[in-house]
Amino acid sequence: MMVDAIAFHGDPAIKARAQAQLRRHVAAGSFVYFPAWDDGKANAIGAVVEADDTSAYAARLGYPIALVETLPMIINGFRPLAEAARFAEAWLARTPVGGDLSAVVSRMILALLARPRLCEITRRHPAMEECRLTIIDLHRCVVEGDEPDRKQWKAARLAAVAATDALGDDVLDRAAGSTVESAAWPGTMRTVLRDTLNATGALNLRVALAEIGWTPEEESRVFQIREQAEKDAYKAEFEGLARVHAILDADHPELAERFRQRCERLDKANETYVAAGWTAIEMIEAAPVVAAQAVEA
Repeated sequence: MMVDAIAFHGDPAIKARAQAQLRRHVAAGSFVYFPAWDDGKANAIGAVVEADDTSAYAARLGYPIALVETLPMIINGFRPLAEAARFAEAWLARTPVGGDLSAVVSRMILALLARPRLCEITRRHPAMEECRLTIIDLHRCVVEGDEPDRKQWKAARLAAVAATDALGDDVLDRAAGSTVESAAWPGTMRTVLRDTLNATGALNLRVALAEIGWTPEEESRVFQIREQAEKDAYKAEFEGLARVHAILDADHPELAERFRQRCERLDKANETYVAAGWTAIEMIEAAPVVAAQAVEA
């Protein structure tokens, strides 16, 4: 059990202060996706520590650093902003005071490594599947309180890299390999959960686009059309994605329909982060509560 992974250091006052600071920003309309802290505006991290300081948030509230490092990525998956704020408030509210969060990162990674689409791909490649299972075993050891040593993690990483290198050029295969590689670190490693979730999201996105046959050539064509329209100040009365739709609807109706399908698939892939966020909260909520001396970082 890591001392710095006891939620709110066992002190209800620390939780109450964090909740009050976050709610203050939400009520004032200064809660944002990003930046973390700028000109009075704040995301879920900045609202609590009033700085762009992930480490300070983790230390002050007793969350594992890898979990906090992933929080902005998760929240950015929620749309609209009101839903992001609702999740940020639930994150604090449902974290039990004194909860031992030391195994949550490994539990999250285990859930990501068990996703059906990933397993379907890795099982076609024995070396990669063996790596996935080995990394699962290592994270299970962490959950059971038996931390593997550095040599075991390093061996798993090297094997995963070699297995990915042997996969060839198939984009789905390589995205699956990247997911397994990203998970081959202990939960104490700052970016392990963020990288594994990001790789999972990338894999799901590639799968979603492959299902409709959206090609890199189509992506490039849309980009070029948008770039030319900006040079010509065409459809300048629109902004952002609405402008792209307006341009395509006016001049490229068939591509416009394909692009709408592509955007719908992007939204669907974005659900990876939303689902991961609620899963994280459920795991945090279920963490065993331990006695801890109330210490404010």
